[in-house]
Amino acid sequence: MKKYKKPLLIGVITARAAESEQKQQLCGIISSAKKLGINIAVLSNIYNSSEYFANVEIENKIYDLISSEKFDGFILTAESILNPELQQQIYRLLVSRPDTHITVTGAEIDGFDCITDDVMKDTEELVSHLIKVHGFSDIDFLTGFDYMETSLERVEGYRNALQKHGIAFDKKKVIFGNFWNNSGEELAEEYISGKRKLPQAVACANDYMAYGLCDGLLKGGINVPKDVAVIGYEYTGGRYAHAPVLTTYMRNREAIGKKALITLYNKITRENIPLPSVNGMIIKGNSCPCGTDMNIFCTELSVFRREQEYSRMNLVGNFEQQLTTCRSLNDYISTLREFVYLIRDIKGIYLCLYDDWSSKEQHHSSDLMICCSVMSPDGKNQDIKLYRKNELFPESVMNNNSLILYFCPIFFAGREFGYFILQYSEADSYDIIFRDWLKIASNALEYLRLKNDMQTLLECNNLSQYHDSVTGLLNEKGLENETEFEIMSAPHDATVKIILMTNCTYLKQFSIDNKKDEISSSMSIADILFSAVKNHGNCSKLSENMYAVTTTESDTDIKALADKLEVMLIQENLSGNNKNGLPVLCFREFPKENFSFSEVISDMKNQINKKLNFHEKLKNSAEYSKYTDLRLEIWKNPQKEYSPEKICRKIGYSETYFRSRYKEIFGISFRQDIIKSRICLAKYLLLTTSLSLAVIAEKCGYEDEKYFFRRFRNETGLTPNKYRLSR
Repeated sequence: MKKYKKPLLIGVITARAAESEQKQQLCGIISSAKKLGINIAVLSNIYNSSEYFANVEIENKIYDLISSEKFDGFILTAESILNPELQQQIYRLLVSRPDTHITVTGAEIDGFDCITDDVMKDTEELVSHLIKVHGFSDIDFLTGFDYMETSLERVEGYRNALQKHGIAFDKKKVIFGNFWNNSGEELAEEYISGKRKLPQAVACANDYMAYGLCDGLLKGGINVPKDVAVIGYEYTGGRYAHAPVLTTYMRNREAIGKKALITLYNKITRENIPLPSVNGMIIKGNSCPCGTDMNIFCTELSVFRREQEYSRMNLVGNFEQQLTTCRSLNDYISTLREFVYLIRDIKGIYLCLYDDWSSKEQHHSSDLMICCSVMSPDGKNQDIKLYRKNELFPESVMNNNSLILYFCPIFFAGREFGYFILQYSEADSYDIIFRDWLKIASNALEYLRLKNDMQTLLECNNLSQYHDSVTGLLNEKGLENETEFEIMSAPHDATVKIILMTNCTYLKQFSIDNKKDEISSSMSIADILFSAVKNHGNCSKLSENMYAVTTTESDTDIKALADKLEVMLIQENLSGNNKNGLPVLCFREFPKENFSFSEVISDMKNQINKKLNFHEKLKNSAEYSKYTDLRLEIWKNPQKEYSPEKICRKIGYSETYFRSRYKEIFGISFRQDIIKSRICLAKYLLLTTSLSLAVIAEKCGYEDEKYFFRRFRNETGLTPNKYRLSR
């Protein structure tokens, strides 16, 4: 092949370049471009939504680069663009360049050179394979949407193959689907149920529907190809993920790419390089009697294993954690350099950002860009370069010939940052796993922007006025705001339900030296509150060791919720080595009308503080310490037997005095407290485990399961199973 005197830059406009259909065509374009010394710049979105989605629509700004005067021509892979509005947007951008040569693949568009294969002829050939090679005459045909021209063209190919071999065409044997797996699965159900007679073979208008059909038939006990043969179309990849290995017809997308590039080159240079044939071929598999071509299948497996290797590296690495801790753009770039190995076979990667990328404004005030070399073919990290967006990239960064560049948008929730440029040296494209790498990089860039945005810092400052900074729970002011808001929107007969609690019997639980324990305990309590409430109420930390829950939901049983919280808080408190007593709770329910948050909270705080003050006065006495140590021992180990006689001999008190003083301090008799401790543990095990009642009874100190059952029902009003289900 001759080479044009000036290195050309051809833009390839595609979508989701990682998909196998696009990769095959791109490899054809790039391989021919390398032989001709042509530079290739691929413009591709990542998600390619078929409908408008505000948060990802911004990715399509990457196609604004079509306006760059750097391009000498374009190849548009039209069938890859799913959104009709995006199609029209791209057409308008291309039409606005009347002096630029453009070639289109996969569609016929007036005013452009169009390269496509003959899907009607291809379909005729794949159906003929079933007739000529295998002798089938009873063949169903599964195609795409009935309103799409390409679906109807494939039906015509099916009809032509039948008529060519003297088989009558029956429109009832044509099934319209949606070009996706579920169409095949639904057809399989019809065969399995007998709704549709099972034919000798089914020809599918693409591989995805064929995969769905094979998967469904396999699940339903129908053997492919013994009971029915299945053949696909397009050779989209992924045959290793389905059984049996699919026989399919390969559309020669690589040849289409080569033909498109040479057609465009001939137009620009007025040369006459011969165009390649785009004929496809049957790829043999086990879904028809041919049997799999193992040479081709081994190549597929080799590619798959390589992709899986990189997928595993991405999944187990800590790229995301490292990137989100960056505090500057330099840190960010250094971390990208550390993790470029996660992208397969690239030779270079460049970060190109708007110079005002960190602005709080969504739209950019200029087209000035900054470019930083994250990885370059020569291994040298170059300084940041400035350039105009219309220039695509700084000449000083990439000034060698035969460039293979992929432009990948960087965006977050409707905000455009710029793009990454991936550089390859061979005919290749990135894999689907790169989308996750790019998503992590984009999210981290937004996080970095927020960390350096003074306005955001002010907003966070304002947020802390209503939330506890350690736990994220509402503070008292935040709880009042949220409760009042709920009251306004609640029905007129609604009630306000409030639970107030403290996690210890003492007012002062932690010392300055034990601040770490305080934070850990606060986080654990926050988890308990969030878990118990489950977005059906508001959770708050009112003070150092005072918490509250409020709700106006009518179906919330405030007594049951308080019981669950008490059980969970007790076990949390007993799990450590503290000697701070057991939690104190109170709960109340108030009519919505004339409800005063401040008065109610103040009154409930007073109730709790009375109990706390009582224990606070006693806690320094030696006698009190003996009783609290004993009580904590009972609650931590309720399964043990506790003899009042032995305890009294040990502490030197008479049994009568001991029992009387115990009830005076804790408000409950010694015997009843033991029962309560056992029932509390039983409740906790019922709430948090799937242990049998026999095991729970034993762990709570009851050898007789039936006695435990009766005791639990007497204390709670519920059987153990009903308690478990009601929570």
